[in-house]
Amino acid sequence: MKRLSKNLLSLFTADIARRLLGFISVAYLARILGKESFGTVYLGFAVLAYIMVLSGAGFPTLGTKKIAQGESAELVGQVIAGRFITTVLVFLIDIGVVLLAVQNSTVAWIIVLFSCAVLPQIFFVDWFFQGKETLGIVSVARVAQALVYLAVVLIFVRSAGDMIWVPLGSIAGECAASALLFLRFRTVYPGVPLHLKPSLSLLKQSMPLAVGIILTTLVTNYPSFALGIFKTMSDVGTYSAASKPVYFLLMGDRVLILLLLPASVRKFSDDPDKFRRMLTDAMRWILIMSMPVALGGILIASKLIPIIYGVGYESSIPVFQVFIWYFFVTMLHTVYLAGLIGVNEDKSFGNNMLVTAVLYLLTVTAGVYWWGPMGAACGVVLSETASVFLMRHALQRTISLPVPEKIIRVILSVAVMGASVAGALPYGLVAGILTGIVCYSIMLFLSRAVVWDDVKTLLARFS
Repeated sequence: MKRLSKNLLSLFTADIARRLLGFISVAYLARILGKESFGTVYLGFAVLAYIMVLSGAGFPTLGTKKIAQGESAELVGQVIAGRFITTVLVFLIDIGVVLLAVQNSTVAWIIVLFSCAVLPQIFFVDWFFQGKETLGIVSVARVAQALVYLAVVLIFVRSAGDMIWVPLGSIAGECAASALLFLRFRTVYPGVPLHLKPSLSLLKQSMPLAVGIILTTLVTNYPSFALGIFKTMSDVGTYSAASKPVYFLLMGDRVLILLLLPASVRKFSDDPDKFRRMLTDAMRWILIMSMPVALGGILIASKLIPIIYGVGYESSIPVFQVFIWYFFVTMLHTVYLAGLIGVNEDKSFGNNMLVTAVLYLLTVTAGVYWWGPMGAACGVVLSETASVFLMRHALQRTISLPVPEKIIRVILSVAVMGASVAGALPYGLVAGILTGIVCYSIMLFLSRAVVWDDVKTLLARFS
C-alpha cells in the first residue's frame, strides 16, 4: 500500500473516531449542563485554543516544513526548548489576565483549569511525524486524547455542579497524547541527541507562520468571547451548539492539511507543474464533496439539531444554517494555505491573515452586537470568504491555478440534489440524506461532471 494511502486511511479513520468521540462529549455536556454552563465550558475551550497557538508560536508548522525538507531529527530538541519558553510565558500571562479581568469566579477558575492543558503540548511532537509523513502514530495519539477526555466526562460529569471535571478531562487527554507521541519518538530515534537549546533563528523563521495561525484561531474562537461580552452565556451556548456539528465536518479539512502541507513543500521543490496540478485537482474534488454538504446542511438543520441536543436548542437551527457555509469556505481556504506555504510565501500568508483578522473583528463584533449568535455566524462566514480571495490572489502571483473544470455541471448536480432532499425530508432525516446522496451521485455521472477515468485516477493514487 502506498504511503499516501496509508496516511489517508489512518488519518481518516482516526479523525472520524476522534470527532465522533468529541461529538458524543459535546452532545452529552449540552444535555447535562444546560445552555449557560455549556456556554462557560465552550468559552474555556476557546481560551485554551488561543493559548495553544500563542504558545506554539508557529513552531509546529515550521517544524513540519523543515522535516519535510530533510532537516535532522535533532530539530526536535530546539523546538521543544523554544516551546517551553513561549508556553510558560503565555501561560503565566493568561492566568494573570483571567484572574484580573473575569469577574465571575466560577468562569475564571474553569478557564484557568482549561489553560493548564497547554503545558503537555510542549512535548506534543505530532509535527515531526507529519513532516516524515508517518501519520499512523499521530492518529493513535489524537484518538487517545479524545478517548481519555470522553471517559473523564462520562464518568464524573453528572450535573452542572460537576463542570470542573471537563477541564480536568482535557488536561488528562493532552497528557496522554503528548506522552504517547514523545515516547514513540524516543523509541524510533533513540540515538538522536536532544539539545534543549532555544534557537533565536528558529523563532524568527516561525513568526510569520505564527501570525497567520494565531489569526486563524482568532477567526474560530472570537465569537464566543464577543457573545460573552455583549450578550449572555446562553447565547454562547446557542452559538456553540450550532458550530459544533460544522467543526465535526471539518475533520475533512484536518485530513486535507495534514496531507497537503508536506506534499506541497516537496512537489513545488521537485516539479512546479505537478504542484499546480495537485492543487487544482484537490480544489476540484473539494468543490464536488463540500458544496452538497453545505446545501444539504441547510435543508436538514431543523431535524438534525433537535436530534443532537434535545429541546431548548431551537434557536441554534438558523445559526447552523448560516454557519454550515464556513465548512465549505474553509475547505477552499486550506488549499490556498498549503499552496502559499509550499511556495515559501509564509510572509504573504501572515499578511493576508492580518487583513482578514481586522475585517473579522469588525464584522463579528458588529454582528454579535446587533444580531447575537446569528450575527456572529454571518461575520465568520463573510470574513473567511474574504480570506479565500486574498489567499488566492497572493498565490496567483507565484503560480497560476486555473478554475477547476466542469464546475457548472457540479453546481447543477448540487441543485438537483437539494430538490431531492427537500422532497424526501418529510419521510425522515435518514430518508432525506440517503436520497440526496443517491441523486447527487447519479447526477454527477449523468452530467459528466465526474467520469469513470476521474474515479480511477483518484483511486490509483491510494492503491
